[in-house]
Amino acid sequence: MSQTTKLLNTLKKCLKAKGITYRQLGEAMELSEASIKRLFSEQTFSLKRLEEICNILDLSLYDLAKISVDAETGPSVLTVAQETVLSGNPKLLVYFYLLLNGRSPDSIIKDYEFSKEESLQFLLELDHLNLIELYPDNKVRLLTQKNITWRKGGPIREKYEKVIKEEFLRAPFDQHEQRLRFETGKLSDGSQSVMLKKIDRLLKEYYELTEIDKALPQEKSHNTGMMIAFRPWIFSMLKDFKR
Repeated sequence: MSQTTKLLNTLKKCLKAKGITYRQLGEAMELSEASIKRLFSEQTFSLKRLEEICNILDLSLYDLAKISVDAETGPSVLTVAQETVLSGNPKLLVYFYLLLNGRSPDSIIKDYEFSKEESLQFLLELDHLNLIELYPDNKVRLLTQKNITWRKGGPIREKYEKVIKEEFLRAPFDQHEQRLRFETGKLSDGSQSVMLKKIDRLLKEYYELTEIDKALPQEKSHNTGMMIAFRPWIFSMLKDFKR
């Protein structure tokens, strides 16, 4: 696959994640939907057109290229050995998490309680764990995807999952940017399958949005959490009265 094709595939993914259709893109660029489709199918973008679309997405050309490259990097599941080291050192885990979220070592030192000595120590340790590649002047290249899937039953989940869930739900969820709903109802096997596919699609869209928005400046994005649960279930109180 050519680099042009990879870049345009990333552009399509960004448009889809942001919910921007070809028709809407055409309206913003004062072009017909057919013209937009032709630009993508024939891959005949000028740099000016490409930059125009990036501006609509609130991205720079550099951001687009970086997202395209990041999509091809390393595994999203760490080894047990890597997770074991991270779970045993909370400060190292936080430092790695900040790197995953697009922070540079200098910005971590500026905004968090890490000394220059600690920062260098953690960079060397993460490099030794093959989680990053460390270059001169503390330049870093991640060797994993930015969205990590922690192992089920692995060291990280074993140590932190329960407390994270409890802390996440310890809120009234009464703000306009918050959502908490709990609904019950009977579903057929087919309807359950439909719901599971919708949940998987929502999670995929969430991950795609986080990948795109990690390219933005820190002040333009916010840390978020999303918890989804679905399973066949009967309230225990109903069971208590069943013959």
